[in-house]
Amino acid sequence: MIKRIVLIALIATTSFNLLSAQITSSAPYCDASFDDMQGFLVDDHINAVSFGTLNNVSNSQFAAPHYVFFNNLGAVNFTRGNSYTLTVNFSTAGGCGYGVWIDFNHNNTFEASEKIAGTTGTTMLAVGTTTTITQSVSIPSTAILGTTRMRVRIVEDDTYNMTTTSELPCNASTSATDVMDWGETEDYAITVTAPLGINELSEIDSFFIYPNPVVTTLTLNENFYNNLTYKIFNHTGQELQAGSLTNSDKQIVVSTLAEGMYILQLFDNTIYLGQRKFTKTIK
Repeated sequence: MIKRIVLIALIATTSFNLLSAQITSSAPYCDASFDDMQGFLVDDHINAVSFGTLNNVSNSQFAAPHYVFFNNLGAVNFTRGNSYTLTVNFSTAGGCGYGVWIDFNHNNTFEASEKIAGTTGTTMLAVGTTTTITQSVSIPSTAILGTTRMRVRIVEDDTYNMTTTSELPCNASTSATDVMDWGETEDYAITVTAPLGINELSEIDSFFIYPNPVVTTLTLNENFYNNLTYKIFNHTGQELQAGSLTNSDKQIVVSTLAEGMYILQLFDNTIYLGQRKFTKTIK
């Protein structure tokens, strides 16, 4: 009977982890796991994250190595230029710092300029308690539209950051001795959208497309030197299609789009080149 109870408990725990978190690999983003140095399990963790309509309550430290991407929650929309309240509740066993980042330029890297909240080199969370931080976060007007990643992180490592530098989004290196010791990292998917009235945004005359309206295939009538990428958004700023273009193949198939008005944006790597509006029709 005891073996059955243990087996049921293990199955329940596994099922909970699968349901509450779909991905435990941070790729293509940097490693943000923890190694519980010398086998000491220190319970520094994130209890809850609230941001806009995102609301995730875990109340526990995710299983070692204490990293999780909550992709099963879906991506919550955030509008360029708007401000939202960020609230995070932490439990600390020792001296901890925290940081929150959003990859606004979609380059799979959390730059220092993308840190939206966090402790500094001279501050830290209160020791041995539960602490809630709340602050207003503005979504930059330059943020690239579409789905990207937000990272929330709590770290206890007195020799690495508490009074010497600001909290970092990644481990110092891939070396086992540099993996952060105690804490937790949670990643979330968020979607940056354009303000209502995107159809009124001015277009940059850096390229032209035809036919417009279009039934099946859009064509760029401009020559360019580099391979480019494109993204197509609907009127609410939701990214619906993306791909690449070459100077020898400047066509974009849009046959799967529903009838309506869309925005086509062009990029050279991560550099925004401009946008054009087009109408998709079935005849």
